[in-house]
Amino acid sequence: MPENFYRPDNGRTLNWYVRLVPPTPLKGMPGVREFRKSTRTSDLRRAKVVGARLIADKRAEWDQLLVKAKGPAICPRILTSELIDHICARRLYHWMRLDDKARFEGEGYNEAEGAALTHLCQVTDQSMRSVVQRGKASPEWSNVLEAIDHWCTQIECPVERTDTLYPQLVRAFAEVERDGAGRLLRRTEGEAVATPTKPDIAGAALLSAMNAPYREYKRPTAGAKHLGTSLGIWSRLIAHLGDVPLSSVKGSDLYDFLEARMRADDKPWSMKYAHGLVKRTLREVFSLARTRGLLEGSNPVDDMEVMPMLTEKEERARKKPRHPFTNAQLSTLFTSDWYRAGTNRWRGKMGRDLAARYWVPLVCLFHGNRVREVLQLVASDIGTAAAVPVVHFRAELEGEQADLLAAGAARSVKNEATERVVPLHPTLCALGFIEFVQQRRQDDGEHAMLFPSSLPMPGGKNPILGRAYEQAFLRYVRDELAFGRGFGNHSFRHQLEDRIRDAQRPGQQWPAGMAQTYTGRKRLRGQDVGLIETEGSESAYGKGHGPALLLEYVKTLSFDGVTLPPTFAAWMGGPRTDSL
Repeated sequence: MPENFYRPDNGRTLNWYVRLVPPTPLKGMPGVREFRKSTRTSDLRRAKVVGARLIADKRAEWDQLLVKAKGPAICPRILTSELIDHICARRLYHWMRLDDKARFEGEGYNEAEGAALTHLCQVTDQSMRSVVQRGKASPEWSNVLEAIDHWCTQIECPVERTDTLYPQLVRAFAEVERDGAGRLLRRTEGEAVATPTKPDIAGAALLSAMNAPYREYKRPTAGAKHLGTSLGIWSRLIAHLGDVPLSSVKGSDLYDFLEARMRADDKPWSMKYAHGLVKRTLREVFSLARTRGLLEGSNPVDDMEVMPMLTEKEERARKKPRHPFTNAQLSTLFTSDWYRAGTNRWRGKMGRDLAARYWVPLVCLFHGNRVREVLQLVASDIGTAAAVPVVHFRAELEGEQADLLAAGAARSVKNEATERVVPLHPTLCALGFIEFVQQRRQDDGEHAMLFPSSLPMPGGKNPILGRAYEQAFLRYVRDELAFGRGFGNHSFRHQLEDRIRDAQRPGQQWPAGMAQTYTGRKRLRGQDVGLIETEGSESAYGKGHGPALLLEYVKTLSFDGVTLPPTFAAWMGGPRTDSL
């Protein structure tokens, strides 16, 4: 093919050479440059055999570099008649433009170069005729498949050989190769053959074209976890359908996708998840595509008039269990290796940040907060209100505080209800939490991160505060302590809600909305109705429950039977335990 085989015009050799340009992601990488090598033969047929091996070896070498470079992966395209026409049209244009540059924009062909071009076109014509006539029995068959794969990758339109329309692509590609060779031959004979109009490289907008726009659209309003989940849903759709044009997706395709995910062998989706977040995400992406002018016609999600269903038994099997810690499990945790300050079994951040290992489980035990709410605390979040020690769970920091966190490691909260000022549990104060915060202020300033291990590594792709702790704790309780599936950081939250329900007595119920204020929940759960008064629109007015009043109710929560670690100061000196 013209872009891979050439003869030097230095007059010193008639041997054919191969030439290969490195992929764009590798350009500029040390040691990577345009590949040129002699086939050591002037016979084009033999040169093509030798050159094919040289090219294959060099591409394999570059492929390994691409894996190391971690360039963006491009999903295979699903072949259609329109896509085959597009691939071949770009191939023909490529043939003619290369000739334009050499013949009319460069120095033109001398006699030897013209003869070599004629010979190349004749060999190409014969090779492609062989493929059309003999199919897989043709000796040129494998060469054509390699050429197709390389061309489709070059134009960022990879296809699979297992595609049902791949044989149709092979025939069309062979015909366009013959067409291109024929046009060049006619030019060489003096005939004025025009170059076809440049095809629209973009073509129809593909599903992957929405990756970046949707990420930017969601970034201002979605936390890192929700953003990752939404993008993951879209990626799964692309993996299921292939990177097809947006306009080709129908309601039936989305129905099949949801049904496949709901019945997948690996981590199947629940019906609630598919009908809720997944459907909303898909509608949102396709709506954004319509708004951006990348999709004409209706939103395919709206064309799904029914949704795939599961039986009640199947739905229960797909739900992720979330169990509360029992008193026995909590005592096991507080007397385990997690609470042995002198052990060297912990590496990395968990080996250095002993305070995180000590305080985070305890804060979660007594406050039932989401784990990242405590992992992102800074010293200035701890203060007093009416002489009551309080903790301020929030995302935004005041004034210059916002600039003191590491770049890219923004704080976040789940919703408005999560932003709250609540009294520190008295047992935390007794264990030395106030003294710990004061020490952090002295060491690193008024706005010091309470747990430095929460800061992500600089330059990370998706920096999230507290990820190191979250993952380490989950693995520990699930695998090391063998608590099993359904137990993790969220188990603290569930156990506290059970204790709040147990604290309710006839005539001594917590005021409406107080439990939600303390734990940062937005609304009552169904099982709480009747135990805690229904809260209406009045929750949106006034200042809510003050820390002093809230503390009186928090003191009624029972933690009998839980064995706690010693005070923080004593714990740092040795692994002892005391009973609560």
